[in-house]
Amino acid sequence: MITFAERSDALSEQLRELEHQADDGDQLFYCAYLLGLLGLHSAIEGEGAEEFDAYFETELKATLAAEGVTDKDQDAILGLWKQVTQ
Repeated sequence: MITFAERSDALSEQLRELEHQADDGDQLFYCAYLLGLLGLHSAIEGEGAEEFDAYFETELKATLAAEGVTDKDQDAILGLWKQVTQ
């Protein structure tokens, strides 16, 4: 079974690829935001891709709300998250 660290690394790779292909500043921001949070949560112990995704999405939503990220940016960041986790 995949560890949380391995899942975080795999998702980070996908985001870095999207970041390199980004053609606007907003997309770069969204990728960087997710990469930063993934880095903070990659050391959490656990196993399972679905388990990590559920854990991280909960943390992501809480962080977005706590930081006062605009609704537009929240929607875009969550959309990008959904894209890389499918």
